[in-house]
Amino acid sequence: MNAVEIEEAISKLAEQPFDAGEFPFAFLQAFGNKDTTLRRLRKGESNKSDFAGLWGGVLQ
Repeated sequence: MNAVEIEEAISKLAEQPFDAGEFPFAFLQAFGNKDTTLRRLRKGESNKSDFAGLWGGVLQ
């Protein structure tokens, strides 16, 4: 993805209602991460951040 495509994807993301559970994956998708990568991260087997915070964490 080039900078213009990323900016467009982030702008579209910013216009959507915030969904804390979906946001990390939508954000990564906006930067061109493949569906396969996102599916693996959603499974949560190897992506847990040690900073759980309020909603948990996704570590790519």
